Amino acid sequence: MPDNDDKTVVTASSNQVDESLSTDAGSLAKRTADQQRELEELQAELRHLRSAVRRPPLATSNSTVGAVRSARDEVEYQIRLQPLKSVALAAIVGFVYGIAR
Repeated sequence: MPDNDDKTVVTASSNQVDESLSTDAGSLAKRTADQQRELEELQAELRHLRSAVRRPPLATSNSTVGAVRSARDEVEYQIRLQPLKSVALAAIVGFVYGIAR
């Protein structure tokens, strides 16, 4: 009868080893798949950046100039809308900048 108990323990231990090995193999496969997906995403981002660099600079600068003009117009509008607050804000920013120097 002790022989049966020993076999049961050995069988249980081997089952646990098999489960842990299969879990490690599964997690390894998952990590490999995650790394492959991440590599593909990085390659896609690299292709996008390469195409962005190859674009003509004039098209990019025109949109940038337009964005700067739009931002400048918005600032001017806010200054005209609330001139006292704008002067106070400029004074505070100048004071903090003066202290920081």
